[in-house]
Amino acid sequence: MGSTIRSFLPNLFTLGNLALGSWAIVLSYDRDWQGFALTLIAAMGCDWLDGGLARLLKAESSIGKELDALADLVSFGIAPAFALYNYLREPLPYLLYGREVRFWMVVAPFALPLLAAWRLARFNAAPPTNNRFFEGLPTPAHGAFWAGWLLTQPSGLWLHPVSWFGLIILLGAAMVSRWPFLSLKSRENLSALSLLVPLAFLIGGFCFSLDPSIIPPALLCLYGGGSVLVALLSKGKDTQSVSGH
Repeated sequence: MGSTIRSFLPNLFTLGNLALGSWAIVLSYDRDWQGFALTLIAAMGCDWLDGGLARLLKAESSIGKELDALADLVSFGIAPAFALYNYLREPLPYLLYGREVRFWMVVAPFALPLLAAWRLARFNAAPPTNNRFFEGLPTPAHGAFWAGWLLTQPSGLWLHPVSWFGLIILLGAAMVSRWPFLSLKSRENLSALSLLVPLAFLIGGFCFSLDPSIIPPALLCLYGGGSVLVALLSKGKDTQSVSGH
């Protein structure tokens, strides 16, 4: 009985992630962007806890692995797509663009769940050999970007087709790319994060004084650029270590 409860406990948090992601979709129809962001943050907390508990309790399983991917797809792939759709619905009739352009602006967000599904399936089929880095933007980070961006209620040029399509293409391509992204769960990355986190606060504060909607794209660039820099430096150290033997 104890072993059954122990093995189910991590999956309970995974189901919590799934439930919160489903509720986030409902909140997007109410245009409650603060509630949407807080719900996705809670879903990310569940996503972090399920893996940690599974390792701590030695209760990792194939069912838990597949369930985790399904929950992440809903919370960080499908929920952001519906949020973007519902955010655009209200100003859409007032945007001075052709009917076909406006149609594709509404449709474009639904490419994100497809790319998130591809990224999650690739991760399950071939888990990373280096625990310090992920290949491609992690889906929780993808969800966090859109939650933060919609929380600022972007308007003006952000709703221009070039900006709208550009962000969707950028985030979608980042998920399925081979670009290295730092794992925020790895203890080996604490030294790098101790530099990136204060820098993120400085950049965030500066962007807030200009336009809060700039903050999520700026932090994404910092995360992506910083990850590549750390990967290159780590590779250099590994090469030096090998050549030194």
